[in-house]
Amino acid sequence: TLHAQGDRIMALTEEQKTARMAKRRLTEALKAEHRAQRHEAQRRRWANEGMYLTTEEAEAGEPCRGCGLPVIDGLGSWPGTSYMSEEERIDYDTAEARFSELHPDCDSHRWSMAGSRATHCGSCCPPLPIPEKHLENLRRFLDSLPPRREDDLVVWARTLTCGHMVEVSVHHSHSEPSLSTEQCPECDLTRGVISSKKVTTAASRAAEARRQHAEEVAQAEREVAKAEKVARAAKRKLDALRVRPPL
Repeated sequence: TLHAQGDRIMALTEEQKTARMAKRRLTEALKAEHRAQRHEAQRRRWANEGMYLTTEEAEAGEPCRGCGLPVIDGLGSWPGTSYMSEEERIDYDTAEARFSELHPDCDSHRWSMAGSRATHCGSCCPPLPIPEKHLENLRRFLDSLPPRREDDLVVWARTLTCGHMVEVSVHHSHSEPSLSTEQCPECDLTRGVISSKKVTTAASRAAEARRQHAEEVAQAEREVAKAEKVARAAKRKLDALRVRPPL
């Protein structure tokens, strides 16, 4: 009887652990969902209210339309904290305190421009457009990538906070999809991801078998090349011994 009671207690403990883990996953998914939806709403507001600055406006000294600080202040980048003078350290600490006061609960990244000391909030401050030369470099890089091969992709089923499920394809080298949110087509909203499960289908099994076969062939080719290199070295040594007269 005591043994049975102990088993029930242990089973209950495992159930509690599972429930806590599920609750933790849901909490994290809801946080990610809230962040994503808040950022999406901000981007819509920035566009609707004309808050984005052009590069020319920022260079002319126009302040950020989110926080009012200059985007390009011309003061030069901050030196490393260990290299700051006493005056620079005071200015830096003052700027940090002001940033914390302006953005106490934003929970977002920071951004700034090279050669400027003003720091801006990723949640409150509209960024400048990406320079055309950078976009062109990105386009050339993307064009240089090999075409996507379906055999390299794995399908994952992702359960969202709304209870719906979406399927996404990622490269097989990824342990699982990296994004913490997905667009739910049924809700037409960005939702947090509670869990992800790899979908095993006949097509995916066949693709995995082809990948494994290709890897085995490549490994065998490397072994053959290594053996051939050793054989050539041995042949050269043998030829040298044959032509060398004995002492």
